[in-house]
Amino acid sequence: MSLFTLVLDYHGGTYLSQFDAASPVEAVGAWCRELHDNQLLGEPSSLVAEGIMADAVENSLVGIDGLCGAWCAATAAAGGLALLNVIQTEPTAH
Repeated sequence: MSLFTLVLDYHGGTYLSQFDAASPVEAVGAWCRELHDNQLLGEPSSLVAEGIMADAVENSLVGIDGLCGAWCAATAAAGGLALLNVIQTEPTAH
């Protein structure tokens, strides 16, 4: 298991989450389930979750050029672009 930090840019807001997962796609799946179940973005939550998951699985997460352990996925939902960055993160002691 690895720790992944997920950063969503959507409608002028930036939302951060972290998940332990076996792969970046599994981290995106966990994030999408949480977004959908808790409606973290309000009404567009389910559309964003479904669109991001479809992009991450059907089109594969896209590696970010010049970076190691960083990927992105995107979707258009509710009149805006949702861009999700996924970063494999090294946990530190608190």
